[in-house]
Amino acid sequence: MKIVFVLALLIGFAGTLAGAHYVPGLEHTRLPSQTAVVANGGRAEEFVIRLPIDRIAATNGESGGLRSLGASAMALPSQFAAEPLLVEHFKVRDSAGNVIGVAARHWDGTADSTATWSVLIPSRGALVMSANGEKRDALDTELRSRGYSAGRSWNGDARVSMTQDGGGVVNTGTGEFEGLIGIYTETWTVAAVDEDGRVSGTIELATVTSRL
Repeated sequence: MKIVFVLALLIGFAGTLAGAHYVPGLEHTRLPSQTAVVANGGRAEEFVIRLPIDRIAATNGESGGLRSLGASAMALPSQFAAEPLLVEHFKVRDSAGNVIGVAARHWDGTADSTATWSVLIPSRGALVMSANGEKRDALDTELRSRGYSAGRSWNGDARVSMTQDGGGVVNTGTGEFEGLIGIYTETWTVAAVDEDGRVSGTIELATVTSRL
């Protein structure tokens, strides 16, 4: 499974790089970094994804549940088809709402699941983060507890943490992100789900990093 996950991660990186060049309306303009200094001398930065507008593609709707519905279908190589693997591609924004790059998320639905984010900002570099993955149908389960049912529209205000044990780890980076270490959290804020299961809301990736 580890080999499958690594191969899928490489595929996701390739898709992220391609998206940086071919996603309509995405320009490689250098915008000011939306960072803030934190008490320990590190820096905090939040990346935001707006749903459904920023979703590019996803795979494996059965394993991903609501996470993958409403996206363009993205086929995986045949050797991955039987694995509980979800790959998602998004446009990514800074905290001011500007589109600054693209991101890929990989999640495997095994007992010891892992979630990995690769964020590419062409004008700044790339950032890789990973965490213990959420349980299968974590988003669906939380929304059902708030009255959502499949096939019916739902409106509300649900915040769902996808990072376990207090957060994930900033693993490595290139360019401006090279040499950074730290933690991150992934939070889904859901405002609505339509009859087809398409989610409206945001994904917030909040990072706190410092130099090695």
